[in-house]
Amino acid sequence: MLTKIKNFLHITILMNIYSLRNFLTGNGAVWLKLDTADLEEMAEKTVRHKSLELDGKKVLDLGCGTGTMLHYLQREKNCFPYGVDVIRLNIHQCRKKMKNGSFFRQDLMKYLQETSDKFDLIILYGVIGCFPVTQQREIIGNISKIMNKDSVLWIGANIYEDSKYKFQTYPVPRGFYEEICTEDSSLDLEEIEEKEIFGNVKYDKNQTTVFLTKNV
Repeated sequence: MLTKIKNFLHITILMNIYSLRNFLTGNGAVWLKLDTADLEEMAEKTVRHKSLELDGKKVLDLGCGTGTMLHYLQREKNCFPYGVDVIRLNIHQCRKKMKNGSFFRQDLMKYLQETSDKFDLIILYGVIGCFPVTQQREIIGNISKIMNKDSVLWIGANIYEDSKYKFQTYPVPRGFYEEICTEDSSLDLEEIEEKEIFGNVKYDKNQTTVFLTKNV
């Protein structure tokens, strides 16, 4: 019961407070310790690490917040941005920043079930842990269906159940992503400690970034 109350406060109350703060201050990150520059740098390092060519390609950010990563990738990599978020104010900010993007105020699971688009980069940064582990499996399975060959699913800020960090909502067990790639052989796994790829980590020092690459 305490876990459910904590998660409700985190996902429903705090996210709306952060979104209002960002609207008033211009900060681009819907988290307490990150800002616009942090998200832009992570997006750049991810594209460089995975050698992604996004010119003219579709990029989807699930839980896009105010669209900071998408705006950067559109501006610097000439991608077509798609964003999904449940907070009205965030979608308003996205549409204000990117006139030619496609943005949806919708639950991401419903969006994944309904979309007919396919993507070359899908971002899930600090979002998938808001869902119970069984739903996380379902989300990744649905994402796999909308990935082009050689596209990448980027799951950022991953935290495991044995972490000492107490503020993650639904951490996953060790071996979680290996099991998913065993069940879905079209996905190849790469996992990196975020302090190695991004440098400074502002939450759990042991959190990882997971890249799932579509091989067919």
